[in-house]
Parts: sequence; structure tokens; C-alpha cells
Amino acid sequence: MARQGHRVWATRLAICFILATVVAGFSAYWIWDRIANESVTKPALLSTEPKSGETNSNPENEDHSDVHALDPVLDLARTALRNHVENHNDYTAVLAKRELVGGRLIPESKMAMKLKYGPPVSSDRSERSVSVYLKSLEPRSQAGREVIWVEGRNDNKLTAHEAGLLGVISVDLVPESRLAMAGNRYPITEVGLEKLLGKLIERGERDRKLGPATVRTTENIPLGDRNCRLIEIVHETKTVLVEGRTVEFEFHLAQIFIDLELLLPLKYASFSWPKSDGGVPELLEEYTYTEVKLNVGLGEKDFDTKNPAYRF
Repeated sequence: MARQGHRVWATRLAICFILATVVAGFSAYWIWDRIANESVTKPALLSTEPKSGETNSNPENEDHSDVHALDPVLDLARTALRNHVENHNDYTAVLAKRELVGGRLIPESKMAMKLKYGPPVSSDRSERSVSVYLKSLEPRSQAGREVIWVEGRNDNKLTAHEAGLLGVISVDLVPESRLAMAGNRYPITEVGLEKLLGKLIERGERDRKLGPATVRTTENIPLGDRNCRLIEIVHETKTVLVEGRTVEFEFHLAQIFIDLELLLPLKYASFSWPKSDGGVPELLEEYTYTEVKLNVGLGEKDFDTKNPAYRF
């Protein structure tokens, strides 16, 4: 009985901590607005005047109703998604994330990531099934946590274990369950660059229909050892009137750091409106991919809980 009680206790503790590492998101729900540099929270970035090296496009100043400031961003996202689907089969990366969950900004966490694409799951072949492995690196208290999710396997459940002594116990969870979502904005089913690009297009098309946006671009912004284009999207007003109905934009400021050589969004961040006049926008979510290595040849063992290199 004592041993059984200890196991129940350890299992509960493991579940409580396990999925702070489960992401998603990149990818990405407002992926629209992601990918910014360290200074994104500075009010100066909200200026509608372009800085040196920037271009400024505002649909309110356009002469043709069929032209929108978001069109070049959408074109770039569609090209990037097509290139990723056609040319990239898998990748490894280090993923850093910060998210506002339950009204509280969760401290930054970092994890090693492996992702392998499988057969298409959509009729237009633009979305593929995925296998995902995550290992927590930071903070130190979480280092060693591991999560594996293979789409369509294990009743579509993820398998995870806690770090340290609690790592002797692995649990299977439905990705969208309350326990799996604890401390996360999105389920692991939404993780990855392909999902991010898809949502970028989806949300961009929605925002294009809703109304005006200001788009600013700045070239040659460093991110780790990569060189990127910073795209900033700003909604000056919080709501618009659509067919007599008030609709609210999902973000005030969105930033996308896109590597034009790889044609991939390596960082994305979105911010809500300041709580007071002259205040600083509040971070909603931020995801950064570094050390990205494409087409490394990941195999089934990389997503197998019996892999001797893992602790499941």
C-alpha cells in the first residue's frame, strides 16, 4: 500500500509539471505577428514613421480598394509555406517561448526540439502529419523533461515524463486536455514552422478583410547567427465595424522575424493594447527558433520512447 501510495503521489506531481514544455505553437495562432527582436516592447516601435531602412505602408493612404498593406506579407508567407512543404522533410532547433497564460506571463523556457514530417493530412498537401520530440533545457528546475507526440499514434496522445527523480514515471495525455494544456497557450498539435506559416496566412487573410493595418519592414536584423527581415504589423484601433457588428482585432502589435535565405519565420511575437494611454503594449506570446538545422535525416527512433538516449 505504501508503494502504491508513493506511485500515485509521484504520478500526480509528474502530471502537474510535465507540460510546461509542451508548445505550440509556434506555432503560432496569431502567427501573424510574430518574430521580433529584443527591443519589441519599446513604445518607439509603435511610431508610424519609418526608421532608417524601413518601409511604411498604410492602406488608408492607398488609392485602390483592392490593395492592402498586408498583401506583400501574405505573398511572402505563401511562398515560404510552399517552399517549406516542397523542400523540408525534418529539422532540429532550440525553441524559446514566453506566453501570457491565465493573465500571468510565464517565464521564458527553452527546449531542444526535433520535428519530422509525414504524409499530408490535407487535400491540398499544404499540411503534413508530424512527429515531435521536446526536451526542456531551461529553467534549470525543468531541465530534463521530455515529451513525444506522433500524430495518429498512441491514440493521438502525447507521452511525457518529469525531470529528476519524478522522471521514472511517464504519462500519456490527450494534447487538448486540461492537464496537458496547463501553463500553455496552445497544444502540442499546433507546434512547428509549418503550422506557424499556415496560421500566418489564415490570420492575415482575416485581418485583411477586417480593415486597415500599418506594416513596417526593417532589413538586415540579426537573430543569433542569422540575418532577418523584421516585419511589424500594427492595428491602431482596437475594433472595427463589420456589417453592423463590432469586431475586435486579436493584437495591437505583431512582429515577424523572417530569414529570407531559409524562407522561414524564426521568431514571432504579439502584443495587446496598452492598459493606459502612453503605456507599453503587453506581451501575449513570443516564440524564437535558433540553431535550426534542416533535413538532418530524423528517423523513427528519434520519436520512440524506447530510445536509450531518452528517459521515458
